[in-house]
Amino acid sequence: MKSLTRNYLKIGILGGGQLGWMMILEGRKYPFTFYVLDDPNTPGCRIADKCFPPEKYKEMIDEVDVVTFEFEHVLDKALEYAQEKEKLFPGINSVELKRERYKEKLYYKEHNLPTPRFLVAEDGEEALKILKEEFNGIGVLKESLGGYDGKGQYFIKGDVNKYENLKSKKVKFVVEEFVNFNYEASIIAMRDKNGNFKAYPPTFNYNEKGILVYNYGPLHDNRFEEIAKRLADSLNYVGTMGIEFFVRDGEILINEFAPRVHNTGHYTLDSAYISQFEQHIRAITGIELGSTELLTFGGMVNILGTDDVPPEVLRYGKVYWYGKPDVKKRRKMGHVNVIGKDLEEVKQKIDIIMKLIYKQGLDL
Repeated sequence: MKSLTRNYLKIGILGGGQLGWMMILEGRKYPFTFYVLDDPNTPGCRIADKCFPPEKYKEMIDEVDVVTFEFEHVLDKALEYAQEKEKLFPGINSVELKRERYKEKLYYKEHNLPTPRFLVAEDGEEALKILKEEFNGIGVLKESLGGYDGKGQYFIKGDVNKYENLKSKKVKFVVEEFVNFNYEASIIAMRDKNGNFKAYPPTFNYNEKGILVYNYGPLHDNRFEEIAKRLADSLNYVGTMGIEFFVRDGEILINEFAPRVHNTGHYTLDSAYISQFEQHIRAITGIELGSTELLTFGGMVNILGTDDVPPEVLRYGKVYWYGKPDVKKRRKMGHVNVIGKDLEEVKQKIDIIMKLIYKQGLDL
């Protein structure tokens, strides 16, 4: 890319959710045009230069210079067409691993990336059998197709007979050991077209029923970055990715990765010199990756299933409201970013914000 001001690139985004919305907001720093493929009422479409309905994916892809996605479960035909046109970043190989969980887990195993012990079952009946015989009835059953934010997952602790209804499911399952972890963590990493790699420090995450509630950081452990680099290099990845881990007695295990900007990286909008969203735009357009230096300790609280956010929250954090039309249980309506002079201050602010937003407790 020779000149920022002479290259008015058109960037196509598959999916118009909040991740695409923030990608566009951060990308407005550059002389780029943003097209989105999704419903016109989505957050991303509302601020895009042009919005296309899903059936017009070829028209959008033909018009733009580069295509990316804000969610891996978007229209397969659009991903495949963008890949065919050599415009898709990251490549479709990273998405294919997410189409079915077992492919992702096998990829970790084949590339010697640390992950919990697992076996693949052809259907629900075999999954329950494997759980009983190989895991002593204690483990996690994960439906292979789709699934995110805890969907399609069953945590079973010896009460296998209660899940007899799963025998009727004729889909592949991943049967995984139950990891008695000390904590969950994640890292946001990025890699450009020339193979240059960078990462933000890892963060501590608190999840409930498979969905992120809040996180904070930085944590300091170079092993997270080393694992992230091995994964990104093996995929010849271009863009930002999020990787979630279990930490068990000092052992680091990959739970899953997301081939896109990630919920656990929202804090970078206020705590970092350059956000995860801008890094993604830089990577896919050929601009040099920026600094991953954190300017302050930081964190984030998700606003889940409610639009009742008291103004007192603004005393402790910065609100990002996605503008979704309907409030639904577990739906991410927005988030609150928090900064502080140390981790203790950030944690204290998060605790106050949680009590202000979820007065009756978190209901997921």
